[in-house]
Formats: sequence, C-alpha cells, structure tokens
Amino acid sequence: MNNSLPRLIDGMIATLRREIIPNIEGDFARGQAFGVIFLLNSIQRRASWSNRFFHEQLRALSKANQELRALAGQLPPGAPLPAVTEAPDLPEAGALEAARNAGDEQLCLMIDWLAEHREALPTAVVAQVEAIIDEYLTRQLKWEIETSAKPMFTAISRGSED
Repeated sequence: MNNSLPRLIDGMIATLRREIIPNIEGDFARGQAFGVIFLLNSIQRRASWSNRFFHEQLRALSKANQELRALAGQLPPGAPLPAVTEAPDLPEAGALEAARNAGDEQLCLMIDWLAEHREALPTAVVAQVEAIIDEYLTRQLKWEIETSAKPMFTAISRGSED
C-alpha cells in the first residue's frame, strides 16, 4: 500500500524530532534540522500530489472572470477579458498550475489595458474592474499565507522548539 505524501512527510518530521534532533550536538546543527522540518512542512502544503492549492486559485480566477465578463457591455471592444473557468477534473498539478499562470497573465493584460484606457472609461466601470482585481489579489495573498508553513525562526535560531 502506498502512503500519501502528507503521511510520508509527517513520518520524516516525526523521525527528525524523535530520533535525529535529540542526538545532534550543537545549537547550529539542531537549528539546521529545524530548518529541514520547516522546508518539509512547506513542501507538504504545496506539493503536486495535492491539487487543492491550484483548484482554489482557479476558483478565484473563475470568479474574477465571471465578474469582469458581467461588465463586458460597459467596456469598449478589445478589452482583454480573461477566459478562465474552474477546471475540477484536471489530472495533475502541472496542468492546474499552467491554467493558473495563464489566468494570471490574462489578468495582468487586463490591468495593463485598464491603465492605458482608464481616461476613456466611466469612473464607475474603472472602480468596479479595480475592485474585482483587488478582491482577486487579496484572496490570492490570503491563500498564499494560509498554505504557507508557519515560520520556525525561533527553533532554527535557538536549535530547540521550547
């Protein structure tokens, strides 16, 4: 039976804490071992064995896409509206990451286009587009923070978790 990546990483972390760190002499070396634990925690949260990380980002892009498309009638022809939809059945994280990157690129084009054409657009439309983009960026930032491992600076610098 194959273990999941999170379970394998949990086992590595437990082994480091139980067997390796107690037998390492010197705060610096123990601090380095805690750095490895931090790295493993980071990998566990974002590893390609779990598509959850990219699904959430694509969900946010899809929502921004729908909201921007609802404003399409108020924008002049040629506005580079993103064309991202949720893709719950993509088979691997690489495909999800590529879709997320393409959506981010399209959103960047929209930001650049808006900067060039903002004077010709109604102020209310500009404000709505900016609010949609700001909401997406805020959601992405919160997701990045939520899926990041908690820093272990104290344990790394002191060589102990106490």
